[in-house]
Amino acid sequence: MNRAVAAILLAIGLTVPAAAGADSAITANLAWHDPPREAPSTVFETEGGGTGVLADFRGKAVVLNFWATWCPPCLKELPSLDRLAAGQGGDHLAVVAMAADRASEERIRAFNREKGLAHLAIYRDPSMKLARAMGVFGLPTTFLIDHEGQVVAQLVGEAEWDSEEALAVIAPLAAAAAAASR
Repeated sequence: MNRAVAAILLAIGLTVPAAAGADSAITANLAWHDPPREAPSTVFETEGGGTGVLADFRGKAVVLNFWATWCPPCLKELPSLDRLAAGQGGDHLAVVAMAADRASEERIRAFNREKGLAHLAIYRDPSMKLARAMGVFGLPTTFLIDHEGQVVAQLVGEAEWDSEEALAVIAPLAAAAAAASR
């Protein structure tokens, strides 16, 4: 699909349907980048009105998920990202749920409270500049970034990010980040 068509689909709110069984989505649909590519330096908005770039997470493995408040598969997937952040997030793993819609920080904060999402910081990409730089063409889309800032894999569609299958993929990235920090 060319980029113009993909951008139109994303702009009008079409999402990528979930694979049959969210757990198997990781094995079946995770696309490894060979070779990995440098994460872009595109600015996004952070909680409290600040700005950030993906390089701010250098030294950690990153699970970067693009989602929107109007995206049903995203809403189904977010609790697993929240559980991943609660159980595995920290010094060597960052779970970054990037809102790729125009919802305000206050709206996302209320949304997180309403959905019981207590462990996800608020990151926003209302202009979708980062989403475009990453090559997002449907929501949800999740990227795995290593501790050196290299995008190593991506998955388009919904997945259970705290499942054993997902942890088997994410844990080695976090372990490499831990080893590199010694």
